[in-house]
Amino acid sequence: MTGQRYAHILKGTAIGLWEWNILTKEVIFSEEWAKVLGYTADEITHTETLWEDLCHPEDYQKSQQLLEMHLQGESSFYESEVRMRHKDGRYIWVKDQGKVVSWKDGNPEWMTGFHKETTLAKIDAEIKRTFIDQAPGAIAMFDTQLNYLAASKQWIIDYNLPEDIEGQNHYDLFDIPERWKEIHKKCLAGETHQAEEDEFFDRTGNPFYLRWQVKPWYRNGEVGGLLMQTSNLTTFKKLQIERLRQSRFQETVFNAIDVGIVACNEKKELTYFNNTSREWHGLPSEPVPASQLSKYYSLYQANAKTLLPEKDIPLLKVLEGRQLGDNEIIVIKTSDRDRYVRVTGNQLFDEKNNLIGAVVAMHDISGIIKSNKEKIISETIFKSSFENAPIGMALVSPEGKWLQINHRISEILGYTKEELVALKLQDIVHPDDFEPDSILLDKLLQNKKVNHQVERRYFHKNGSLVMGILSVSIVQDEQDTPLFLIKQITDITKQRQSEEDLNRVLKLTKNQNERLKNFSHIVSHNLRSHSGNLSMLVSFLKEELKGGQGELIAMLDSASSQLAETIDHLNEVTELQINDDAELKPVRLKDYIKFTENTLAALIKETKVNVIDNTQPGIIIHAIPAYLESILLNFTTNAIKYRSPDRASYIRFTTKKVNGEILLSIEDNGLGIDLNKYGDKLFGMYNTFHSHKDARGIGLFITKNQIEAMGGHIKVSSTVGKGTTFDILFPYE
Repeated sequence: MTGQRYAHILKGTAIGLWEWNILTKEVIFSEEWAKVLGYTADEITHTETLWEDLCHPEDYQKSQQLLEMHLQGESSFYESEVRMRHKDGRYIWVKDQGKVVSWKDGNPEWMTGFHKETTLAKIDAEIKRTFIDQAPGAIAMFDTQLNYLAASKQWIIDYNLPEDIEGQNHYDLFDIPERWKEIHKKCLAGETHQAEEDEFFDRTGNPFYLRWQVKPWYRNGEVGGLLMQTSNLTTFKKLQIERLRQSRFQETVFNAIDVGIVACNEKKELTYFNNTSREWHGLPSEPVPASQLSKYYSLYQANAKTLLPEKDIPLLKVLEGRQLGDNEIIVIKTSDRDRYVRVTGNQLFDEKNNLIGAVVAMHDISGIIKSNKEKIISETIFKSSFENAPIGMALVSPEGKWLQINHRISEILGYTKEELVALKLQDIVHPDDFEPDSILLDKLLQNKKVNHQVERRYFHKNGSLVMGILSVSIVQDEQDTPLFLIKQITDITKQRQSEEDLNRVLKLTKNQNERLKNFSHIVSHNLRSHSGNLSMLVSFLKEELKGGQGELIAMLDSASSQLAETIDHLNEVTELQINDDAELKPVRLKDYIKFTENTLAALIKETKVNVIDNTQPGIIIHAIPAYLESILLNFTTNAIKYRSPDRASYIRFTTKKVNGEILLSIEDNGLGIDLNKYGDKLFGMYNTFHSHKDARGIGLFITKNQIEAMGGHIKVSSTVGKGTTFDILFPYE
């Protein structure tokens, strides 16, 4: 590559070069160096003092220390990142790198280097850190050693951590169980672990519940550390437990009270008897038709003489939506006496407001019909349930004024009872929900519905939205005039937020899986088709060509077969990535070296490169077969491609065991690589180090990633004009 081509490339990368004669103090800055700072080369002074003049005072001293360390031989190259003053007056971030390239009498003489702007990278890093720090949930970012890189405020609050958490180690702050250490190891290997609900215990032994997720984050295609996110479900879990307790409490109450409770489904089949109703009626040995209910259970009209016709059985009247009278009294004849009961009831609806049955309560008023005992009992139960209910409950006038409010309502909406009394419903109900709520309310007030249950949005005192399930029923006087409404609000905000989070994750996962499936189709179908066509053409040529050309056709046939096998391996790798469960397999290394030699037989013969296999017989390593095949092919073709024209070329494979691993050395005597110049770029994407026409700068990048994906490591040593050796460590069986 000519100097002019280098100049064009460097100009296109916005990298500014500089040269410094340390002995004469002369400095040469390129046009691009000046352009990074907004100047032309003619507008700057080519002196040592220019760096100090433009460098931010807080960064200058540090950069000089790093420079001096390099000049003293304490570092292999000089590198610093500083702020420099732009021509327009602002400071930009610049990464400056250089290296001494010549010495005189043991002292550094000439030093060359470059700088490039990194302001956007700094801003991007700060944006990511700010996103973590200010995330509304509990989230933390760690490096691969579990040191804190950033943590949201909620994470610090939830786990009682100091504000200056950055740099501290997670394991030093907490007593981490082995179970979590294993999860961290697996996530650092690329896995994602999570749980919708997990029980933990704090230092005092009290239980708490979390939804959590641990997943890796990546930098340049490699795992850079872990992201942990948790949601505290303790309040929700306690609410569930409280609901279960309330349900069991209510069931206990129903079975303990001296009120008969009977329920049926929408098909008029009896589904529930509490203890009291069982004592009065007993239980049928088989289902009882609706037409036989009165006779079977001895249900009579209030005169205690006439059996109730089916149309007057209170449970069936409620199921059909007919109103029970205020003094709906029937008589139940039992073996010991006639029992007078007053019946109340309600239809039962599911969450979609579909009728699913009815329930009636039968109050025994024998001997005390004129007393108000039932009223006192009802009021006592209601008051207790009202004040101690785990859900928000309120009594509201037909005009929308708050009459009575329990404590839970205040917790849900953030207002005190006094503040709520001063507000109207339209002040806290979302505008889009208020009109539908008004329509349902009108139906209740007009006796078109007994009750209703809907999902509503409310404004919290702090301005946030609260999602709730609203249940409303109406209380009327003897003239059917509405007295007040009973409203119940269940807070489901966290549940809805969790559902939205889950839906987003599912959508993202679905899209990613679809892309992987499309790629798998291309590999397994399209490439396989081309391979099949190639094999067919080779078979035709074998029939047509004879003699000296037969050997070439045999090589082509072998290459075609091996291409098909390689495509099979590639398809296997694709499927493994889709299923996320790629596994290493024990393979015989010598077989794959022989496979590589056969695959490249024609090229080896043409270039007269000597392939030497000095690997130990019987060596078994753990590897992904397709990756191993690709690695060996890549290094072998590179050794052939970059062979020296001045001597007979060879490539040598040797192995030895090192600390429980297998070290595979691949040595050639080719052109070699200037590691001082290219060492830090050797395995980068699209980096080339020779002017070969086929060089694409992708092979070493892919190879390094394949080796590391199998748990291996790679090192390189090389001398220009003598050759290169790649040392690869593989897991050993």
